[in-house]
Amino acid sequence: MIDPITFSDALLMVQKSLDSVAIRQEHIANNLANVDTPGFKRVEVSFQEQLKAALNPNTDAALLWRTNPKHLPIAESIDLRNFKPSVTTISETIGRNDGNNVDLEMETAKLAENSLMYQSLTDVASRYLAGLKTAISEGKR
Repeated sequence: MIDPITFSDALLMVQKSLDSVAIRQEHIANNLANVDTPGFKRVEVSFQEQLKAALNPNTDAALLWRTNPKHLPIAESIDLRNFKPSVTTISETIGRNDGNNVDLEMETAKLAENSLMYQSLTDVASRYLAGLKTAISEGKR
């Protein structure tokens, strides 16, 4: 049985964010490794908007229903347990004559941003677990 305290939605959100940041790190490193490869197209990983949608599901969806199959479908809420980040190959832009679209400065900035996000998420996770430890020990050290 899964413990509802330690595996709450908050910790699951941090876990999925950390997983997504790790995937983004791999793709940024791959983009940087292929900066001089002719024809290489950079890959981008996005997940923040999807996680935001999972946190704030559409409360109006419960009030809506389809009376005709031609009506637009109601947006499905995202289940955190099955969440996966979106990985997209950017092929529309061409940065150089050889067809490569990796910009070294942009990828380096994304790498720094991703590292800060990772550090922030690990800090949130460690503070959450420290709070659980304090609660378990009844505030005693």
